[in-house]
Amino acid sequence: ENTKASIMTRGLAEISRFAVAYGAKPNTMVGLAGLGDLIATSESPLSRNHKAGEMLGKGFTLREVLRRMSQTAEGLSSVAPVLQLAAAKGVSMPIVEQVQLVLEGKMPPRDIAPHLMGEDEEPQGE
Repeated sequence: ENTKASIMTRGLAEISRFAVAYGAKPNTMVGLAGLGDLIATSESPLSRNHKAGEMLGKGFTLREVLRRMSQTAEGLSSVAPVLQLAAAKGVSMPIVEQVQLVLEGKMPPRDIAPHLMGEDEEPQGE
């Protein structure tokens, strides 16, 4: 639970940097559109993105997840374009980068949390 909370906190900081770089107000990200959506997606088994992430975490490939899902999990197709947009503004998105590696089959999902937790020892502003 502590690791999940830490990743969610880092995730909020990451999506906030991205949103602000594209003109969002920082306070928007601590409201329903930012934090609220992050919590719902991360915690709700009814979330399509949550279901997709859970399947990836269990070892299903992206192709298998897409085949098994009856609804669209928009997060799966958003990863690559978000990384392109982030690069265009010089925004660091290590969580999204790690998710991309998982989607590409280049990193096992179990390696995401330890990698992010050991990224550096400097405070992240979360």
